[in-house]
Amino acid sequence: MIIEDLAFDDTAPAGSRVRSLSSEEMKRVSGGRAISVLVDGRTAGTVDDFSLNMEIFKGNIGGPMVL
Repeated sequence: MIIEDLAFDDTAPAGSRVRSLSSEEMKRVSGGRAISVLVDGRTAGTVDDFSLNMEIFKGNIGGPMVL
């Protein structure tokens, strides 16, 4: 994934150019497919599959990752 508007030190050696995103930068990452979901098995909704997988990965919600 390339996020062009997030800065990195391009003068650093190639192996040290990689860095973790800050929590503020992570909030700016979005994209994916719109998928239909049921909330609590009752209420229908639509979410971005990338955002849903990120919330599952961070442990904020439970459930299987969407493939």
